[in-house]
Amino acid sequence: MKNTYRSVVPAFIVACAFALAGCTVSVPRPELVYETSTVRDLTTFPQNLMIFADRAGRDRQLLPPGKSVELAALYKKRFFAAWNQSRPGKGNVEYMRAMLNRSGVKRGFAENFQPWSSARWSAMRENADIGAMPSLRRPAVTVCHTSLRLLPTERPQLSNPAAPGQSFPFDEAQQTALHVGTPLILLHVTRDGAWYYAESGVACGWVRAMDVAAVDENFRNTWKEATLAVCHDDGVALKDESGHFLAHADIGTVLPLARQDGESGVLVPARDRNGNAYIARARVSASAFRSMPQPLTPGRVAELGNRMMGQSYGWGGLYGDRDCSSTLRDLFAPFGLWLPRNSAAQAGSGQQIKLQDLSPEKKERLILDEGIPFLSLIQLPGHIGLYIGSYNGQAAFFHNLWGLRTAPSPATGGWSGRHILGRAVVTSLRPGAELPDIDENALLIHRMRVLTILGR
Repeated sequence: MKNTYRSVVPAFIVACAFALAGCTVSVPRPELVYETSTVRDLTTFPQNLMIFADRAGRDRQLLPPGKSVELAALYKKRFFAAWNQSRPGKGNVEYMRAMLNRSGVKRGFAENFQPWSSARWSAMRENADIGAMPSLRRPAVTVCHTSLRLLPTERPQLSNPAAPGQSFPFDEAQQTALHVGTPLILLHVTRDGAWYYAESGVACGWVRAMDVAAVDENFRNTWKEATLAVCHDDGVALKDESGHFLAHADIGTVLPLARQDGESGVLVPARDRNGNAYIARARVSASAFRSMPQPLTPGRVAELGNRMMGQSYGWGGLYGDRDCSSTLRDLFAPFGLWLPRNSAAQAGSGQQIKLQDLSPEKKERLILDEGIPFLSLIQLPGHIGLYIGSYNGQAAFFHNLWGLRTAPSPATGGWSGRHILGRAVVTSLRPGAELPDIDENALLIHRMRVLTILGR
């Protein structure tokens, strides 16, 4: 998802001003109401994607074979892009420096809902040694599922604990999550050696040193030349041939295929005591990992999507969960479709049909007429999901959603609150419209901007 809320209330500014003056100030928090009542769409729309896949033609090829091969080659190029870098991405290091050079209110709030203290921020900045960035160039790989952070710390950076949408779970320092086996280029290390600044094919940021390992040319060649396979399930335990646990793989994890003695397996990167990568082999079921690209059909997308259905929302991949954009990234990886990190960029990944200047009725009509079920994305500021067809004359939308905006009220301190769903669901384009506290003007359909048809 990774949308960013930047509005600042006077109480927020005052609190930070006192904090900068050396006082400890508690930010007044309104009684936030996290709704538990059921949104009607969740009972009227099937929460089973296969029902929609059958209507769309379960085994119908959504892309010509030649196009699938072309897109898979592009996926592979982007996946390995970090290993081919000779310098940092344009503006990336400068952005990281700017993040660490923030002061005052721009530092946000820490996990105790207090402003980041100058002392702790300064210590983090000093440890980052930003004046020396970039200080190295070392190809590497992730050896577990890990977070890519905008600051070299696991502590959160909250914009405003008093405002729904700017507090938990929206840690602004969380860039994204990376699967095990993700190629990286390490470009800097903190003074204590605990964090590396790294760039991957999808994003840049800070990663824990223990979660990565340096790779040599032989390792890179082995990885690049192998047939790539993609995980089709979540929580797959990868163990070496001695039964030693290596890592977990989830839907969207890409690893080299390694068949041996007729058994299915994948190559898994592991880290030795010197921080270098070595290759282990893990046995897996033929259904857990499949070579890419798989044929892109409504039925195959629905199969994967159903495994994600109901899963918890995870901003930027926090806690191993997915947000709206990572749901789509992982959903389409097995088919060799590379999607960028955030919702706005994903909306540019195909043929765009503009929606923003249309009435809600005309938007829905256009989506129903022009959208291709299981191949079309619908984007609005800070959110994105998959169009899966019609149901009872309404467009159906598969998306991982944190919450629906409620109208401002005394209970939320005058803020627009949130009716929390916090999971992957199927809804109409107007979820929550029947609830008395939902802000009519903030319904999803009012804010929908783009219909994107992938592969075009």
